[in-house]
Amino acid sequence: MFKERTFDTGEVILNYAEGPASGPPLVLLHGFTGRWQGFLPLLPVLSLRWHIYAPDNRGHGKSGRVAGRYGAEDYLSDWVAFVRGVVEAPAVVFGHSLGALFALALAGRQPEHVGALIVGDIALSPTTWAAMPTNQESYVSLRHLAAKKRSIPELTRLLADLTVPRTDPPVRYEDSPDVLTVELREWAKSVSQLDPDVVALHAEGRRDELMQDFDFEAMLRAVYCPTLLLQADPSQGGIMTDDDVEYAMSLLAEAYHVKIEDVGHDLGLATFEVGPLLRAVVNFLESL
Repeated sequence: MFKERTFDTGEVILNYAEGPASGPPLVLLHGFTGRWQGFLPLLPVLSLRWHIYAPDNRGHGKSGRVAGRYGAEDYLSDWVAFVRGVVEAPAVVFGHSLGALFALALAGRQPEHVGALIVGDIALSPTTWAAMPTNQESYVSLRHLAAKKRSIPELTRLLADLTVPRTDPPVRYEDSPDVLTVELREWAKSVSQLDPDVVALHAEGRRDELMQDFDFEAMLRAVYCPTLLLQADPSQGGIMTDDDVEYAMSLLAEAYHVKIEDVGHDLGLATFEVGPLLRAVVNFLESL
């Protein structure tokens, strides 16, 4: 059974879910604008043999808000405080999307607190990061929706009209065959709990400022623990490229790679089609 708890970093109150103490600690870091509940499809299996900690990012979910403090270093300082103050023992850290970059940076800065790493589908080179579509208009809309007090059904209808990232020609979520209305409702719940300032840089065309403190090469070279790179299918909207994988594996001390076919950037989490993802993650965890 999972229980939600809070932790005061000294700057913000973080909300996190904690599972039973079934084994070594496993920290799950969700992606941009998400919540810890994004990992729900994995929890029944992973909690059998691991002690799960799944926090909400600052400004996300039930965690506290810190106006204007949503840069990479701000998030990272939270995770440093979290692994020191809550987890304590060396943990496996599994980050998805933007959470994967924070996991990488955390492993380099706190090697004594990170025993292994799982990096879930994110750009791993400045070239790929720069080439990613900004979707500024969608973030303007998302910021507006997060700022207004709306019911979940109303938010669901409004989100359905937004454009799915990385689709050419543009496709609305409502018209996407891969998106269920119940998925949009879950997203609406996340947006209802999101601080609009979280997406300010994206909405204002200043996305690169979020990453200005990260040096990809230095970050990858600093990681010495076993690392699993999980690559989604680029043809389905995956972000991590084959070149990223080659680049990262040339710099990481001990790296492994699994490409999960026929799933997009969400790695199957949004649709609960997580069989291949679980296979890769559990095999890696059991090898440690």
